[in-house]
Amino acid sequence: MDPTLSPAWIGVLVVPMAVMMTIAFLAEQGKRRRDRADGVLLSFDDLRLTRTHLIVGSGPDAPRFPLTGLTATATTTAPPDGDTDEVHVIIENAGCDIHRRLPYSYGSSGDAQMFAIKFNLLAGHSYAAARGLRDTASARHTSHHAA
Repeated sequence: MDPTLSPAWIGVLVVPMAVMMTIAFLAEQGKRRRDRADGVLLSFDDLRLTRTHLIVGSGPDAPRFPLTGLTATATTTAPPDGDTDEVHVIIENAGCDIHRRLPYSYGSSGDAQMFAIKFNLLAGHSYAAARGLRDTASARHTSHHAA
């Protein structure tokens, strides 16, 4: 067998990768179009934030909650099984609390804190209160790693 790759083998390796990249690109473009149409300012997982509402999910029938009376918190915790740290965003007082969690990374932690601060500012909380939520989350994360 010839050690060089024939054009057929190159096609078998490259074409599926190109198709997957195209599908991912088109899906991202669709998400951006939908966010622009809905007026989304910021998102975390499937929570999408507009100037006046929290949208949970992305379909046309996705529930929308007015921001008035809602509060967001961002925390970093270790799960009970001792696995990796997690970043939690909790929206309180939406009939039932809405929880979202992602594995901890500096990016997900920063995104969660930014989402909570922006959410609380748009919901009418003072800047000091919105910032205080972030500081609490940072302190919890720092004390967790110090232990």
